[in-house]
Amino acid sequence: MNAKKIQKIINDFRYGDARVFSLECNYFADEITLVHEDEVNSNIVYKFTECYKSVFDHVKGYDKGRPVKEMTMPQIPYFMQDVKIGKTIEDGVKFYTCNINMFPLYLEIWCKDIEVTKQPK
Repeated sequence: MNAKKIQKIINDFRYGDARVFSLECNYFADEITLVHEDEVNSNIVYKFTECYKSVFDHVKGYDKGRPVKEMTMPQIPYFMQDVKIGKTIEDGVKFYTCNINMFPLYLEIWCKDIEVTKQPK
């Protein structure tokens, strides 16, 4: 799939201001999964695989108030604001690029594959 098709799928799910439920980084940052709310009975899941760059940049001046792991779901302060998918080539290797603004956290991910699906809760 190309970057424009992935961007269209993401846009069609109307992610604006959706609460982010989870963000996981596994296998030494080779796989990153983000889940945000959609409808009452479903969530949207972004799965980034074969990742080569992953930057999680939290606004340093933002006071979380307490550790996120102690927060209830309504207290989690992360909401989808902007998602941009692109493509780049570095040293002859093709990557998808993904920049996500979920203020107060910003993500930059370079990977070989992106899968975006709707899943039941």
